[in-house]
Amino acid sequence: MLAGAGQPMTGVCCCDCGFAGTAALLRPAPVDLAMLLFFVASPRIVAYSQPRRARVLGCMSGTSVDGIDVACADLELDGDQLTCGYRGLLSLPFDPALRKRILAALPPGRPGAGQLCRLHAELGRGYADAFVAANRELAAGRAELAVLHGQTFFHWVDQAGRALGTLQLGNASEVAERLGVPVISDLRSRDLAAGGQGAPLVSMFDKLLLAARPGPVAAVNLGGIANLTVVSDGQVQTAYDLGPAGALMDPAAMLAAGGAMACDEGGAIAASGQVSEPLLAALLAEPYYRLRPPRSTGRELFNAGYLRAAVAGIRPAPTPADVAATVTRLLVDLLARATAEHGLRELVLSGGGSRNPTTVRWLRAAVPGVPVLSTDDLGVPAQAKEALAFAVLGFLSWHGLPGSVPAATGARHRAILGSIQPGSQPLELPPPAGSAPRLLRMAVAGP
Repeated sequence: MLAGAGQPMTGVCCCDCGFAGTAALLRPAPVDLAMLLFFVASPRIVAYSQPRRARVLGCMSGTSVDGIDVACADLELDGDQLTCGYRGLLSLPFDPALRKRILAALPPGRPGAGQLCRLHAELGRGYADAFVAANRELAAGRAELAVLHGQTFFHWVDQAGRALGTLQLGNASEVAERLGVPVISDLRSRDLAAGGQGAPLVSMFDKLLLAARPGPVAAVNLGGIANLTVVSDGQVQTAYDLGPAGALMDPAAMLAAGGAMACDEGGAIAASGQVSEPLLAALLAEPYYRLRPPRSTGRELFNAGYLRAAVAGIRPAPTPADVAATVTRLLVDLLARATAEHGLRELVLSGGGSRNPTTVRWLRAAVPGVPVLSTDDLGVPAQAKEALAFAVLGFLSWHGLPGSVPAATGARHRAILGSIQPGSQPLELPPPAGSAPRLLRMAVAGP
């Protein structure tokens, strides 16, 4: 299950891994103004009116496999504006034994059906623990909808770059049973069925968040895989998985620390090393980077074994600190290339890697004249962004609105995403909304 569930909350770690080893609760600063008002008939029965409102919990556990993030937001759709009253983030690290088994089952591991079944069930119980805790700590026991991404175990992409399947584990029925509210899950599959990559799905959130900013501007999420969404004039121009971030940086840090560290806390290891130009050249020769967007990837390609194979062919052999510095430089160079290619006027970072000062410092030096911001600067905590994005995607699906962006994923058409599990009451969807939002406004949550 989860370490820290039901225990007192502690502060949020400021390193790129995002966790401190116990449950972390991040709330917005207290204010006097209540922007959003909600009426709930009971904790499990929702009363809808115009404009459309709901208190939503969004859950994400990414390719870095740090743990579970659950964000809570009061969402209100009124015309073309979606207002988000952010209520906070609950972060629960995975139990170390469970994390070890998850990592062993990820590519290049070859888990059997029994192992995947056990992980699916155990993750479901862990997600349910996290949702119940977030409902109590963040939603005042009045969550109306839960959105579960699940843990990605495999993203099937062929040699031509076509995404053919995706697998996220974590039993949504456990969440519905424990929480008692409808749960939306399996959000990527419908986009794949429509010919898309199924990633990045956060592009809808990025589009709404950056709609009013002078473009082209890119939202960049630095998790296990770095993805970016380019927005200009309120529209997504392109979006894709750029390449590895934590997927190579974390194993490099573990190697340098002799297994004592799961990530490069504060970027100290990379900062202490020297970039190996031969290794960097070998990494940049990866054919994935020559694929035209839309494109997606994951640990199926970029993992510890991939890094070991790359390092093995380099003479003289780089030190472990040099390897950490080189994979950090790889990420920075990929971002600098994308900045030049798309003529970007601004980069807006999120994810655990956005808190790595070495990465951010090197990136700013690599893109002089281009501001490098964090989503924190726009009112969205960087660690909460993906969980909050999936809360928004679920809210759109609940109201009959598409959450996919064909310009981002390459799908033939927009799609309403996810499968819905009923809560403790019969499922009753609100009437479909007449039009989709064009702008996201961050606001202060009500009581």
